[in-house]
Amino acid sequence: MAGWSALPLRDRRLLEWLFMADVVTAQMAAVLAYGHRRTAQRRLARLAEYGLLRGFWAANSQRPRGRFAYALTKAAREGLAQLIWAGEMSKPTRVEAPSPVIHQLATHDLLIAILSAPSSRETYLAGWAPERAIALGFGGYLRPDALAVFGSGERAVELFIERDLGTERGAILAAKARTYSGYLSGHAVPMNVGFVVESARRAAALAYRLRHWTEHELPGRGKAPCWVTTADELTADPFAAIWRAPDGRRVSARAMASFEPAWQLPRLGPLCLLSDDGPDATDDRLLTAVGKLGRDVWR
Repeated sequence: MAGWSALPLRDRRLLEWLFMADVVTAQMAAVLAYGHRRTAQRRLARLAEYGLLRGFWAANSQRPRGRFAYALTKAAREGLAQLIWAGEMSKPTRVEAPSPVIHQLATHDLLIAILSAPSSRETYLAGWAPERAIALGFGGYLRPDALAVFGSGERAVELFIERDLGTERGAILAAKARTYSGYLSGHAVPMNVGFVVESARRAAALAYRLRHWTEHELPGRGKAPCWVTTADELTADPFAAIWRAPDGRRVSARAMASFEPAWQLPRLGPLCLLSDDGPDATDDRLLTAVGKLGRDVWR
């Protein structure tokens, strides 16, 4: 891609991240790579002038006020695929269609909230793979909105994120739990599923459905641990006891089913894309790393 090496490192890292993450706002870009919102606005506008990004207003019935967002142009995506991702996993022809922009932005908001929150010695974000990357890793069979990896002392927690904006019936969300359990329950390394919903009322209703499923459906079968929280609780204090189990318990991420990683986990925070480990921990390369951590759970 012409002029790639002439771009500042922060621009290149953000463009690489967008290959899998699809969409970004200036506020998100400030946390990920630029440090300040005005700097992010200026650099994103410049990348749009170069023909690498396209800007647009993102709004719908769930988010009528909307916000301005950016995505890679088709030419930039094709150029990045040839320049950076030559591996089998990331061939452009194998990339699954992502969720609508509003849904992706709502999921990215969770990542930004976790990165911006102070992390303790016991709990920190060690990885976050977006939807497109996971769709590649699972061949489209599982389509979570993100995969979060939390470090917890000497252990690690893997949590599939399902972001709900209130457009799906509770029965559909419960059916997703069945799908996850059918795929993940047989693996030695525990895999958790976290539903992030819009209101406490919807969280309580979903927890009730999950409790019924856990207690009465398919007795004796292994079931993936499922947790529920609201977006407001998660963004206010991501590392607190915000996750509700079907039986009513409330736990933090570090209290979920975990395993001992085989290597040192990175600590992700603001400007994570500029760190040595940040790019590998925030796109499809995390799947390879977690596959090794999780005894190759994707194969």
